[in-house]
Amino acid sequence: MRPTRRGLLKTAAIGAVGLAAPAILPRGALAQTKRITIADVGGAPAAAIKTAFCDPFQQETGIEVVNVAHDADPVSQFKMLVDTKTFLWDACMVTPDHVARLHEAGDYIETLGFAPESVDGMIPGTLTADWAGFSVYGIIMAYRNDKFGENGPKTWADFWDVEKYPGRRGLYRGASGMLELALLADGVAPQDLYPIDMDRAFAKLDQIKEHVSVWWASGAQNTQILQNGEVDMSDSWAGRTFAAIDAGAPVTPVWNGLYNVDGWSVVKGTPHLEEVREFCRFCLRPDRQGHYSSIVANGPTNNGAFEHMDADRAHRMPTFPDNIKNLTMLNSEWWTANNDKVVERMEEWLLL
Repeated sequence: MRPTRRGLLKTAAIGAVGLAAPAILPRGALAQTKRITIADVGGAPAAAIKTAFCDPFQQETGIEVVNVAHDADPVSQFKMLVDTKTFLWDACMVTPDHVARLHEAGDYIETLGFAPESVDGMIPGTLTADWAGFSVYGIIMAYRNDKFGENGPKTWADFWDVEKYPGRRGLYRGASGMLELALLADGVAPQDLYPIDMDRAFAKLDQIKEHVSVWWASGAQNTQILQNGEVDMSDSWAGRTFAAIDAGAPVTPVWNGLYNVDGWSVVKGTPHLEEVREFCRFCLRPDRQGHYSSIVANGPTNNGAFEHMDADRAHRMPTFPDNIKNLTMLNSEWWTANNDKVVERMEEWLLL
């Protein structure tokens, strides 16, 4: 995604050796390093991570946190670091699907060193023994209110109803999330989405295919087609919906769909284990998550974070109580087991 990625990672991994007396390290131990390196998704989230987490952590502990970008799918990189004992970074921003694949491949992830129940306010399913979720993105619906006013589609069955809601449609050119939305349109209850009935989902996608004007492939494209009116309605990543709104587009979000979570997992064998564990826990603090979600349009995993956010901003978050009640978390176990065959079938279907 970026040139000289390996060079950037190597540069970021050069640690300064020194002493620090971190305020939050357990047992009052002195840190053996002043630097840890984390790998994230880059872009706007990376800037928010630095501002909300990395810089304040250094101020409190004296431990610098360098953030570098990982590949779009970081699993191979993560495994390589452990297999070669080349610790270019100490922790990585991963989804539950990435974690499941790493577990399937072997012993690649360190435990976080604290029990999930020891952290108050966490949304269920966003904290495990070796994964600390902190950033939630929603897969929702958005429509142009200059086309529909206040009477736009409210459900995925509405989205599929081309007679009641005529207009140009956009859909994501990918498998993850698409099958679930098709099943929701076909009347499947959210709690019954998994295991996914692929034949039923593709049959429902057949019904909408000829009415899709744009198969979007990136978040930037998603914002663009909503903003410039190229489509009248689309599925959308929540942050991209609000990017269009903030740019002045007459777009209405519909909190109906799915969500997924990014979080930290620690690289097995890192020489900076205690420091990076404390950083992971630091990122779960309500004040830190509130700051993060005030900068980037991803929701917090700690419900206490909303007390540290502007009220209008809080209402935009996928995890705000009124919003998340209409969203279903992607099932990482199902996708880990079925991803390859679903992606292959989706690509073949798109070409037909």
